[in-house]
Amino acid sequence: MIYLNVPYAQKDQAKSLGARWDPIARKWYIPEELAEKTAAFELWLLEPIAKQETLMNQPLSAGGVEKDNQTMSDFFVQASQINTHISDIETETLDVEVKTKGQPLSSLMNKIQQAIWQHFTGAQWVVAEVSNLSERRGHLYFELSETDANGRSIANARGMIWQRQATAIKMKFEQETQMPLSAGQKLLMLCEVKFHAQYGLSLEIQEIDGNFSLGELEQKVREIRQKLQQEGVYGLNKQLNLPKDFFNIAVIAPPKAAGLGDFQADAEQLHNLNLCQFSYFYSSFQGAKVESEFAEAIAQVEQQNQLRPFDALVIIRGGGAKLDLHQLNEYSLAKVIAMLDIPVLSGIGHERDNTILDEVAHSCFDTPSKVIHYIWQQILNQANSAKQNWHTIQQSSENVVFGFDKAIEQLWRQVEQYSQQQVHHWRQTTLIPFQQLQQQAIHSLEQAKQNLQWLDEQVIQLSQQKVLIAKQNLSVLDREINQNALANLYLKQQQMKDWMALILNAGPQVQVERGFVIASDKQGATVITKQQANKAMNLNLQFRDGIIDVTVKQEKSKEEDSNHYE
Repeated sequence: MIYLNVPYAQKDQAKSLGARWDPIARKWYIPEELAEKTAAFELWLLEPIAKQETLMNQPLSAGGVEKDNQTMSDFFVQASQINTHISDIETETLDVEVKTKGQPLSSLMNKIQQAIWQHFTGAQWVVAEVSNLSERRGHLYFELSETDANGRSIANARGMIWQRQATAIKMKFEQETQMPLSAGQKLLMLCEVKFHAQYGLSLEIQEIDGNFSLGELEQKVREIRQKLQQEGVYGLNKQLNLPKDFFNIAVIAPPKAAGLGDFQADAEQLHNLNLCQFSYFYSSFQGAKVESEFAEAIAQVEQQNQLRPFDALVIIRGGGAKLDLHQLNEYSLAKVIAMLDIPVLSGIGHERDNTILDEVAHSCFDTPSKVIHYIWQQILNQANSAKQNWHTIQQSSENVVFGFDKAIEQLWRQVEQYSQQQVHHWRQTTLIPFQQLQQQAIHSLEQAKQNLQWLDEQVIQLSQQKVLIAKQNLSVLDREINQNALANLYLKQQQMKDWMALILNAGPQVQVERGFVIASDKQGATVITKQQANKAMNLNLQFRDGIIDVTVKQEKSKEEDSNHYE
């Protein structure tokens, strides 16, 4: 592609000649079908025609042919050599720049572009990580980076695949890896270095080696395996005893996964038959949250295992793209599974490709269906074994019971015969003592009857004496009570008479006889206060020798201390 430096005023002229506009680079360029007619565009060429054709016709570098894997840091070290070439270009125009006191930025950027064209004459194989990937109008835009062992970024660049190549490159990559292009992958890319005065340095990706990405996955698995082996935890889970029968199983799977549905279809039958219980925990198996969600699911399993121990932990995913497995190949996940004190059964869903999780698990199965089939088979085997053992026990028990029946029958006859002999013997042996004992018992009973009769007479006699004495005592008490009652009655009568006399002597008539006067109103109510006298107006005064009527004289002023009467 040959770019043109077309001023805005001349764009219609360039367009009429067949030039086309690149909206990404924001420059006009000569289309491929007019590549042989560059003379018509000589007015706007950034380089002389001969030089342009020399650069465009040069073959790819030997590194491109041999896939000389070049990291981005090496690439930029090589790019630093361009500075020397730029310095040579600047030296040639030094006198002009001194006179004009500097050069335009576009001039400097054009010189850098020319230096890059001269130095990078072909495509380069570059290894980089995809930190971001987006698509606009059919073009693919990459943000490429490289990090050191500590995870620090040491190189960054922009990359793109134009629409005319994007579909083919994507299809080829997906066919080789069974996985779409996405952020987070490490790629080996055949790139052509491009520099634009406005947009800076970028890499046009012409090819992606899918086999390299698969190799990176295997290398990562080898590194994780080696680290776990060095730490001594690689085979810990395999050393656990897998139960012969299953009653309580934990399951970790992506939500709504197809493999989970196949697994649950059979597991539900075991659950409904009360043969085995399943507890489900969910985690994504792809994306940025795989590690965090998986670790959280494992923590939940361990917490519930403390309350009700699990017989096994099943990890299933179902089918998927081949390179989707790389997000499960994480050291932290593998170590947790290896050190788990529950046997782990994995059914990730790939028959030919295993993850590090499959390696550290106790048992590995190709698909989720095979995991649940194994569980089914173990439960069925145990049931059949239990059934066979039951028949064996039943047959043995029947034989033992039959033998014991015979032995018991024989022992019963012996016991019966021996008992009869013993009964006859002891009957003869105890006959005389029994008669003697009977006579002694009769004698003892007679003597006891006589004793009881004498005691009965003694009791009656003593009772009669005590009753007589009690009667005499009661008569004496009765007389004393009557006498005391009469004395008390007389005393109380005398006290009442004295009190009545005292009350009569304290009456109004007695007080009048003593010289006191009693004041009363016309209704006969006794008047005892000044206020009552003022209110009554007329009073009756009772003296020893009679009663007189008086009229109350009202007070003349408030200062007077007493009333006046007529």
